[in-house]
Amino acid sequence: MSTKHLYTTTESLVSKSLQGSVHLNPSLRFHAPSKSVYYVRDPPHGTNNANEVSVSVSVISGGGAGHEPAHAGYTGRGMLSASISGDIFASPSAKAIGCTIRLAAFGSLSPSSVSRGKDVMVVINNYTGDRLNFGLAIEKARVELGLEPSFNVNVAIDSVVVADDVSLLGHSETAVVGPRGLAGNILVCKILGAAAERGRSLREVKMLGDAVVGNLRSVGVGLDRCHVPGRGVTTQGGYQHLREDELEVGLGLHNEPGVERKRVPERGEEVVEEMVGKVLDTDGDGDGDGDGDGDVFIKPDEDCVVFINNLGGMSQLEMGAVVKDVVDILGKRNINPKRILSSSYMTSLNAPGFSISLLNVSRIHETVLGTLDVDVVSLIDDPTDAVAWVGATRQFRRFLQEEQAVEGEQQEQPKFKDETLTTPSLRIPNASKVQSGITQACRAVLASEADMTRFDSVVGDGDCGETFARGARAIMDADLRVSQLTLPGLIKRIGDILEDAMGGTIGALFAIFFTAWSSSSSSSLATDKPIRTPTTSTSLQKALTSLSAHTPAKPGDRTIMDVLVPFCSALSSSSSSTREWAEAVRKAREGAESTRGMKPKLGRAVYVGASGAGAGAGAGGGGGLPPDPGAWGVAAILEGFYEGHCGESV
Repeated sequence: MSTKHLYTTTESLVSKSLQGSVHLNPSLRFHAPSKSVYYVRDPPHGTNNANEVSVSVSVISGGGAGHEPAHAGYTGRGMLSASISGDIFASPSAKAIGCTIRLAAFGSLSPSSVSRGKDVMVVINNYTGDRLNFGLAIEKARVELGLEPSFNVNVAIDSVVVADDVSLLGHSETAVVGPRGLAGNILVCKILGAAAERGRSLREVKMLGDAVVGNLRSVGVGLDRCHVPGRGVTTQGGYQHLREDELEVGLGLHNEPGVERKRVPERGEEVVEEMVGKVLDTDGDGDGDGDGDGDVFIKPDEDCVVFINNLGGMSQLEMGAVVKDVVDILGKRNINPKRILSSSYMTSLNAPGFSISLLNVSRIHETVLGTLDVDVVSLIDDPTDAVAWVGATRQFRRFLQEEQAVEGEQQEQPKFKDETLTTPSLRIPNASKVQSGITQACRAVLASEADMTRFDSVVGDGDCGETFARGARAIMDADLRVSQLTLPGLIKRIGDILEDAMGGTIGALFAIFFTAWSSSSSSSLATDKPIRTPTTSTSLQKALTSLSAHTPAKPGDRTIMDVLVPFCSALSSSSSSTREWAEAVRKAREGAESTRGMKPKLGRAVYVGASGAGAGAGAGGGGGLPPDPGAWGVAAILEGFYEGHCGESV
């Protein structure tokens, strides 16, 4: 892989890149706090005419950075009304996504800026972090917008989930999480964006979206891994290492492994033919003939669209050859595509690889027949001013535009309840010890960063250590003054900090847990029960219950639940004395250790187990996998807090 970069650190790189995308289209604006890019309809937003357009639905999408030009490059008239970016390969936070929803609905964060907001359709790629954060943001937005009747909001929100990767279909390891979302996401965004531009209702866009994602299939192949600026290179073990003569079929968008590695053949056509076979296959043998059940994904008499995506590191010379081979292979099966699209639609930084997607247009029309009169190919051809879209498009009339100032830090931000201490009786006992515990917990995380990164280089995309370290540094930089906060206020503030600083799946999990913990702690205070430090076991158990409502993870699934459940259970059955608290921390560490070699069932690590990749992993099992990096980090937090609070190690 190429490890040389012009920008050698990821610090501020994502925001700079998004601002660059905004410069390419005068109709786009950038909201810096949430890393949202949004479209301002002609004439410029704020005039009477702008509020009287017939478009009633805004389509949004997004995810982690590193997939450029997705999704800022697809923001514009006729495609996405707004998009959101997280850090590299990390989902944006639910709080940031909430801002994007408002920007798409109202053109600003305030509903009062328009007479009526637009309904919002959210396109989500099927990754755990994206599903969790976008889902949480949608639920919060429904509640918040429903509480503002004075603005006559009446904004409806719905979503579709893109799960187009067929490489791991039939693997039991992926049964819970389902297929991954690949570059087909961009084709979905184009079709739904065009439908919205034509004035379709949210119900119609949702119906069309479900039909499209249900008839979309993709598979990827990689010749090597991508490299993240400023990150070290794993050269031994793990799935980041591919030999010079190896390629990998079925890889994902975040450096996670595919279904198998094999030698690079002498003829590239062999790889393309295998990929097309996997996409067409319905009987599990990969030959695409459907001889197991008499069916194939696309029959000779059915219309289809070919969508070929460069993952960022393939030469255009080779991509042209890939297009030719795909068309020839389909032609031999008497399949003649209505459209053939090829570009770097959704990349994985500089990964030398590509994906092939097929969309069965005929079956989409059959699915919506009688309820929705639509021509999918014409929607793909419809015009858009999204600068990254590459396809055969018609043109629409453009109006003279006036450049507006970029909206950024000056945008109004949501107001939060002040949780500073106003009543002495609510003082946190031993506040100085709690302060020391928080500081030591952060130090313990920083000390474990290298281990978490090493573990995640095998079972994830290598950023877990960096993510935990960002959260630890953010808490240390926040200068929390425990003696001036209520216990619920302290817990909530830490949760807000972690959600903003960490992002991704783990940031959302922490945000849910700390929000619920703060709420249950407030309930305890309302009943005048004494504050029990350092753990408030009952409220912790309630927080764990709330977290369980948002994730199917349980002990044995190789997640942070392998640490949190035994920790909270040990506390709930005790009086939370120092001795019993120490025992709970030991149980947490044992839980983290138990994930070593454990078969993954959730998150990106699932795809390591399914592919047999990873250092010493057995086929379909945990094999020699290292501990779960998230569980390792949570155990470090608990051990560090105990050490700082009690002045001794467990």
